[in-house]
Amino acid sequence: MPGDRVLFQPELDTADDTTVAASLCEVRPHVIISATTPSSAVLRAWRDAMGSEPIAVVRIGPSRQPEERGLPSMEAEPQHARLPFDVPLFSVSGPSSGAGAPADPEEAVLFRALAIAERFVQEHRAKRDRATAVAPRSDGERESVLVVGAGVVNLVTAHTLLTNGYRVTLMDAGPDPRENRPWNHYGCSRGGGNARMFTLTEMDDYHPRHTDDADSNLVFDRSPEQLGWDIRRDPAAVAGDQAWVQDFKSPPRWLTHAYNHDIFGLNRRSGDLWKEWMKEQPHIFDGLHVRHDILRLYQDEADLAASRHRQDAIGATLALFGPDAVRERFPALARARHDAFAGAIMVRGFTLDVHRFMTELVDLLEAGGAELRFGQRAERILRDSADVTGVLTESGVFHRDHYVFSPGVDGGTLLGDTGLAGQVHGVLGCWTTIPNTTQPLQNSLKVARRGHIAADANVTVGEDESGRPALMIGSGYGWTGADPRNIDERKLESIHAAVADTVELLFPDIYQGIGGREGLRRTEKYCVRPWTASNLGIFQTARAVSGAFVVTGGHNTGGFAQSPVIAEAVLHALRGRHHPMHTLYHPSRMRRALGAVPDSLPA
Repeated sequence: MPGDRVLFQPELDTADDTTVAASLCEVRPHVIISATTPSSAVLRAWRDAMGSEPIAVVRIGPSRQPEERGLPSMEAEPQHARLPFDVPLFSVSGPSSGAGAPADPEEAVLFRALAIAERFVQEHRAKRDRATAVAPRSDGERESVLVVGAGVVNLVTAHTLLTNGYRVTLMDAGPDPRENRPWNHYGCSRGGGNARMFTLTEMDDYHPRHTDDADSNLVFDRSPEQLGWDIRRDPAAVAGDQAWVQDFKSPPRWLTHAYNHDIFGLNRRSGDLWKEWMKEQPHIFDGLHVRHDILRLYQDEADLAASRHRQDAIGATLALFGPDAVRERFPALARARHDAFAGAIMVRGFTLDVHRFMTELVDLLEAGGAELRFGQRAERILRDSADVTGVLTESGVFHRDHYVFSPGVDGGTLLGDTGLAGQVHGVLGCWTTIPNTTQPLQNSLKVARRGHIAADANVTVGEDESGRPALMIGSGYGWTGADPRNIDERKLESIHAAVADTVELLFPDIYQGIGGREGLRRTEKYCVRPWTASNLGIFQTARAVSGAFVVTGGHNTGGFAQSPVIAEAVLHALRGRHHPMHTLYHPSRMRRALGAVPDSLPA
């Protein structure tokens, strides 16, 4: 990986040491990927040419052991050995075990090798950045933190900080989520349906990862009726929209495979934290209608087969069902249309009532002494030279030791103040609610319908706002661009209609019983999720005068699922410690890997 690009020089694998050394000294790569290990003479010459900059070797070869299964770990680096001159040696052998890995074993090994090389360079950038971080306070007093944004991610973060001894102030421009205002007065977490889901594959990367799914690179160029995501009313309203789309189309497939590997590794860590939280503080989850084990339905047989391999590979599969077994085992689906599903997979995961969860967290914050500031907008971030000194609001300036921002899609000027302007766009999802009374569904669902506007749907078992048993259906992708209000109502209606079609497909009796399409309109709403062109989340850290300044966000469909590990990464940042998310979700990661951001340590 020399400079700002990846060079392919296969002739060096069989060249003599003098030729290899001369090439490395000329190109000066930080990482080389090879089927052979360089000699000591070559390593010495390369080491001398690079000075103090990090270098590493990734050696690739055929499989020497059975394929390992399970999600990737969240370690900062893969396990490695040491070559002379303290050069790390990473070994990669096939076949790849990652979910969605390339079918070609040689390609899979190469993709993993490239991912390790990219991660190595990014980790060393993170180490350099940490060298300039401000050390935590040591005067013995409780440190204060201003948490801006009261979506579910930041509520989990605020709760984590409070229970770890911080004095917390929580600020949000919207109303208190306990007030039960109309849905459109709130952001994504409280304004959307009263349902969230955790599975091991949440926040899946949406870039094409196979040669035959390149059409996914066109979703922002097409309307929902064309099986795309562009729902904007005025495509020319924001000049930067197309630059964001170009960023989405830029990553090569090896890099998007790396993204998926990293996302799933964070999911696994988050799943462990969810389990620990539920075990240690079960009272928080009482009354949230937690349902374990998710039934994944597939309308297409090929899609089912591919997903079965994927779920097996990450250790998520609990059981498999053919279409007849689905109808017999789950009576709520017995009357589904004959072509509703080709089969199903039961996977590890859970769902809960997110609105009640948010209420519980706000109550706990208040009881723990946190200062709550709802209906108050953070207007500007104040700095003294490069360090953050405070936050300007309409009622004055707030000064704290630390600052944690998670502004969602409507951060106003705040994202500009952080240097993240234009990185977070909105992708809308629609919601509707139906009764769950006659032969009630017991397990929440994930529904896959390829070639359909509502291609992916979550059906969550819980209660409606009146406390009656209900199913919350969330589905659809509608890209709003940088402006979350730039929505074409006609295109929005096409997504609502597609969600209604999914309801009729799976629950025809309920659909007819509530009056069909017109009956569903009474519960229709939508929320706009924060999304990034990289499909990774954002985790930015900077210095504050007395501590740290952190921005999180852009988790597309995975904010709730990853909220415990996001909170863990924030806690590490405030304590001056490294966490893998600081590297994996660095806002410049994609641009650095593609050579689009100048840096003293190029990718």
